[in-house]
Amino acid sequence: MVSDRLLIFDIDGTLLQTDTVTVPAVQQAFRDYGLPEPDKEAICFFFGKPVEDYEAWMASLCAEGKAEEVVSHANALELQCMHTCGLLYPKALETVQALHDRGYQMAICSNGPEPYVAAFVEAHGMAPFFSTVYARGTRYRDKTEMTGLILEQHRPAAFAVIGDRHDDIEAALAHGGIGIAAAYGFGSAPEYEQAERVLASIAELPECLNALWHC
Repeated sequence: MVSDRLLIFDIDGTLLQTDTVTVPAVQQAFRDYGLPEPDKEAICFFFGKPVEDYEAWMASLCAEGKAEEVVSHANALELQCMHTCGLLYPKALETVQALHDRGYQMAICSNGPEPYVAAFVEAHGMAPFFSTVYARGTRYRDKTEMTGLILEQHRPAAFAVIGDRHDDIEAALAHGGIGIAAAYGFGSAPEYEQAERVLASIAELPECLNALWHC
């Protein structure tokens, strides 16, 4: 029986190939304001990090008095790109649907702002699969806090957090859960040292859960 098990998913670098959304949005925004484009590597460094750190970095690259405009423009373009060019990881949708159909409880826990997370859910047809969606933005302290709130809602017998950054693994461990690292995302090997399992592809997740929970 898996209906008493909860899976908490990160978005960026776990379900979504964020570089297909945020990189073109940021580069277009800077072009539109006549500013040098940040390179892909610099932008990708901030994937999975708190939104205020990412926006402060963008602002630091802007001409004086233009930072707020440029950041706002980049954020608006990002929402457009989510619908027009954003890509899930291969087999992400099929895996999520299969786990939902098996009866797992499922939630999203993202560092992204609410409009971004809502756009992701809508653009990629995720609403039927996730009963709970938390977007940190600047509302919550961190993923550990959000995970605690999700657990209060669901009261599972056991749970796992699936994500590509250290704060996903830390959130799982802080509440006595299982951390499963998405090594195909934007994190690095040291961030996964405390993970119970490491995935090379999201398609490996169902079998990983079977092995962990023998169900």
